[in-house]
Amino acid sequence: MGKRQGNLTPQPEGRFLDGKLQQRPIPLVGTLASPAILMTVIWFGALFAVAVGPINYPGQPSTAVLTVVTIGLAIFLLSYRGGKLAFDRWFAGQGRSSPPSARLLNNVTMAASLFGIVGIALVALDRTVLSGVSNSSYSELLRCAPGLVDTVAIRRTPLLYGGYMMFSFGFASLVLFLLRGEEIRGWAAALAQLSIISPVGYALLYSGRMPILFVLVLVGMAMLVRLAQGRTLLPRGHYLLLKTVIVVGLFAVYSSAIWSSRQNFCIQMSPLIAELQQEKNQRDTSMAAGAPATSSEAHRAKPAEAITLAELNKRVAEAQAAPPPSTGTSSTEAVLAMMLEAWNVKPRGYVASAIESRRISSRSAMIGLSTYFYLTHGVRTVDIVWKARDKFTPQWGVYEVGVLSPLLRIFFPENDQVAVMEAELREALIYGFFPSVWAAAFIDFGLVGAILYVAIWGGVAGWSAAGSRHSGLMTPLLLLVFALASVLLSPVQGPLGMANSALVLVSMAATGLVLDLARLRDRAPLETGELGLNRTVT
Repeated sequence: MGKRQGNLTPQPEGRFLDGKLQQRPIPLVGTLASPAILMTVIWFGALFAVAVGPINYPGQPSTAVLTVVTIGLAIFLLSYRGGKLAFDRWFAGQGRSSPPSARLLNNVTMAASLFGIVGIALVALDRTVLSGVSNSSYSELLRCAPGLVDTVAIRRTPLLYGGYMMFSFGFASLVLFLLRGEEIRGWAAALAQLSIISPVGYALLYSGRMPILFVLVLVGMAMLVRLAQGRTLLPRGHYLLLKTVIVVGLFAVYSSAIWSSRQNFCIQMSPLIAELQQEKNQRDTSMAAGAPATSSEAHRAKPAEAITLAELNKRVAEAQAAPPPSTGTSSTEAVLAMMLEAWNVKPRGYVASAIESRRISSRSAMIGLSTYFYLTHGVRTVDIVWKARDKFTPQWGVYEVGVLSPLLRIFFPENDQVAVMEAELREALIYGFFPSVWAAAFIDFGLVGAILYVAIWGGVAGWSAAGSRHSGLMTPLLLLVFALASVLLSPVQGPLGMANSALVLVSMAATGLVLDLARLRDRAPLETGELGLNRTVT
């Protein structure tokens, strides 16, 4: 009896994990592992960076931005507290549940890894072979001009949609391995590490960077959670620290290379883009003038008007063979002109002076400023959206959840929601820009819906923080990593809008639930036997 009471005695916070005494957590790390504290730090930092950083955002952060951020933080923090209380009430008096067995962890990790690897392979097969399009040119062309997405008629197969349903499990298996790598061995450990090809492959297929950035942030947040629990930065063995450093270094090189490549490609393709846009406008005008009687007839007529893949590949090759357009300006003037034209901002005086004096090369300056702009301009977007708030209609997730737009265009061509959304974004001059969590929530769900959205986000963050601390369940632990990552990236996008993070959230929740439900099922017969034994002894 005394032994049972000893097992149920509460342990010092952060010192007891999976039945083993851990080293004392680092206080600062444990503080930042709280989504509530991290949220406050990130947004104070973002506002300060906009106010004094190397890019001059005129009048930012404005009074409207400060008000929106303050209210948003208050809603998040209150709901975060509510989520913690909800978990504590549901699990009060139950003690700390046991973690899943090593066998169960290995089986689920292997299954999730295979799902992710097969999923990205199916997407790659469809994009590079079955679609018939030169993927690199097509993807980069859409990066330069997203409005041309319906200009080219490409073949899509069910493999693409099946791959989309599966590839995000690669994120979940990698995070699960980092959290519980001490128990995950053999093929499961190897496949979990190999799962990084899911985000990397997705980024390469779509000529992007954000999927890799997102998985690196998830890796960083998994490390933060481990340190807050008093564990090592990474599971021992597998040379994980060296591999992580190499991946981060390669991403830095890739990010720099793809930015320069995209800039050069867009400049070289600018005459072709102008031609394609003009042709698209002419087709839209002629189709509107002689519109068919029914939407089904319009849908049947539309593919015939699109450019064929062979024609697109030919025209792209011709544009690449032509000499690039000459700007006729110095490198410094080109940097300043590009920033002003594309972003409507200027570098601060000390940055412009450094470029002019050649202490910083124009290329290095643009890489640094573009990265800084990517991470901070969401604050200005909040101000723009607030001023144009009467012009937006709720999009119900289509704005953030990237997979919904192509599904609507392909399976519901008569639905004009995507076109209406793009028109509203263009009218507000934020098309293609990052919105931050606050603007994204409003665009997708309106004012009342945005409040509920942020409240749910905060509640899940609080529930996962309490669950990861006071139970052996894996679902709260995986959701905590996701919540911390979404908080860290909230100045850029909402929790559902970063590199198909909605699919990643589903895969992580599904992985955690499979582990927890299987553990409870396996534990039920044991608890029944213990109860019978206790009654016999009594």
